[in-house]
Amino acid sequence: MATEIAARVDDVVTVLANQHEQARALLAELHETVAAVAEITRDAAEPFRELVELLATHEAAEELVVYPTLKTGLQEGHVAGDCLAEEHETKRMLAGLEKMGKGFFAFPDALVEFEQTLLAHAEHEEQTIFPLLEGRVDDEHRRRLAEDFRSAAARAPSHAHAHSPQGAVGNVLLGPFLATIDRLRDAAHS
Repeated sequence: MATEIAARVDDVVTVLANQHEQARALLAELHETVAAVAEITRDAAEPFRELVELLATHEAAEELVVYPTLKTGLQEGHVAGDCLAEEHETKRMLAGLEKMGKGFFAFPDALVEFEQTLLAHAEHEEQTIFPLLEGRVDDEHRRRLAEDFRSAAARAPSHAHAHSPQGAVGNVLLGPFLATIDRLRDAAHS
């Protein structure tokens, strides 16, 4: 996407329209892949929920009934201790999987909802903002806006931030800080 932003385009409306089309193309590509995954994740959600419930209750019951019997009744505290340590690790991992699973199983539906919202937003801009810019802003000013847009995009955060500021002032104040964090995170993950 950065390549697309950097492309020499002389009109801000053209830059914006190109990015809208690029977003639509990326969503279509993503949608094809996620559609296949969505069917599988829907099929896996219920067995996963049942597995989590089964293992959580199983481990809790063992800790309340079986291991005390091993420790006191059978004098096998070391066996119980080893198993408790294994269970602790298993529960930690299961909790992590359960936390990941919530987002994993929800992703296909959340993506569809996001896509609908994003496309409605792009359509709204194309129907309202683009005609205003084309009708009321002269060519030279739109060229300068295109340059300003590319410059701002180059300095902007590269990830969505749920609590990022709205409006120009907030973006001027916090945008560079968030962009630096994003670029460090990107570098660490590449």
